[in-house]
Amino acid sequence: MEIRARSLTCSFPLPGRFGLALRRRRAVHEVSFRARAGEITALAGENGSGKSTTLRLLAGLLRPDSGEALLGGIPAARARARRGLGYSAEDDDFPPKLEVGSVLRLSAALAGFRGEARARACARVTSSLDLEKWLGVRAGRCSRGIRRRLSLALALLGDPTALLLDEPLSGLDPVARSRSIAAIRRAAAAGAAVVVSLHDPVAIQAMADRLVLLASGRVVRAGPISAFLPSGGEAAPGSDASPEANADWLADALRAAGAVSR
Repeated sequence: MEIRARSLTCSFPLPGRFGLALRRRRAVHEVSFRARAGEITALAGENGSGKSTTLRLLAGLLRPDSGEALLGGIPAARARARRGLGYSAEDDDFPPKLEVGSVLRLSAALAGFRGEARARACARVTSSLDLEKWLGVRAGRCSRGIRRRLSLALALLGDPTALLLDEPLSGLDPVARSRSIAAIRRAAAAGAAVVVSLHDPVAIQAMADRLVLLASGRVVRAGPISAFLPSGGEAAPGSDASPEANADWLADALRAAGAVSR
């Protein structure tokens, strides 16, 4: 399933005097890019650059002022467009008194899984993200890292054909981070189109095929990862080669594109 942003523009009301919203703040403006099946597209930019809003528009959770968010060529606001979608927001939101295993089973049931199919779907993501020992722990008592892994597990339930992930690696230890990257890469290798917002240049270089830079809600540059690396650098999507020596390449690319505030 292809994910496509076509001239997306979205704004939010600004509270004014007496609670009246007389003005609006533009969060994204004319954002356009395409994420193809089997590829991972990373969104990067400063805080407030429009990454989360763009993902919410693509997930059909927000309606644009203008433009289109398309999943498989169908407007994302339509329910049938989201049947193959896995989405993970930046903030984890689980019923705090439910155990991790119950959250997984409930989400699988809501996604249409029943009986053995539900058990298999839950077991697959549990093993992939090493959540077995946390299944009996209440979600509200889990650390930020465990909640991030659970959010990713929910997005991966049912082998989605489109994935939208907002900072899925935030708060993860090195082992969990490696497992999460591998799980996302497997989803892409199985044919899913993936759009993921990330701040970490090492993770972007290790995971993504393409990069979209945002600044003040606009796309300021987009292209294959190799086009952003310093001369002589090598992009390595799907590789565990360590690019730490060139970890400043993302900051350099943001500055060169005018995507960093003065």
